[in-house]
Amino acid sequence: MIPHYYIPHHGVLRPEKLTTKLRIVFNGSSPTTTGISLNDILLKGEVKEDVFETISRFRRHKFAFTTDIQKVYSQILINPDQQDLQRIIWKHGLDAEILKYRLKTVTYGLSNAPFLAIRTLQQLAKDEKSRFPLASETLLCDTYMDDIVSEVPDLETAQQLQSQLKDALQSCGMNLHKWSSNSPELLNSSVSSDVEHSFSTDNDLSVKTLEISWKPFEDCFMFNVSVSAKHIYTKSEFLSVIAKLYDPLGF
Repeated sequence: MIPHYYIPHHGVLRPEKLTTKLRIVFNGSSPTTTGISLNDILLKGEVKEDVFETISRFRRHKFAFTTDIQKVYSQILINPDQQDLQRIIWKHGLDAEILKYRLKTVTYGLSNAPFLAIRTLQQLAKDEKSRFPLASETLLCDTYMDDIVSEVPDLETAQQLQSQLKDALQSCGMNLHKWSSNSPELLNSSVSSDVEHSFSTDNDLSVKTLEISWKPFEDCFMFNVSVSAKHIYTKSEFLSVIAKLYDPLGF
């Protein structure tokens, strides 16, 4: 009998999202009849990424930009021998027949998915270093999961880096989207004319950069704080609000 595992899954609807409004969530931690889940037996790999260092480097130079690798997990094939461990069941309608499928790509919700994605990008950077040296360094140093946050001292280098990143990732079937930058020249260049970007001169525009809000036009980080209106606050209430802020740099 072929070792297999059926991954429970459900949809999460987020109407406020501009791109992926409906996301499928896979639960690799759901136990089987043995009491053991797939995540319990997977080799997770070691992920060495430092948010503090990545964001600190992000604002060293004048020209900064962010972009996402679109659907990075679903662009990475896994070994066919392992695909039966990623089975799902599906119905096209309430009374339709139950169908069985195997997921052929890295699946978000499995404990080894972050390592597989990062390791793939690192190998791409090494394989393409001779053709795309700027992109290679950025993929190795300025990438956190599927987020690329980078900076360069001059516009010409920024445009070269943008072009190299696009070509390097397209060489393995990956695309970049959600471009943002503090430089309208960078996003209005011929390189970026065919990619999705979110640049605007609206002062209120902010984008999530490694889960921190960044306002490209003003080039500053910001925090959204929601506090109920009261005349007096206790120390514990005050500390509770602070504890809810994600602030890896200690702003």
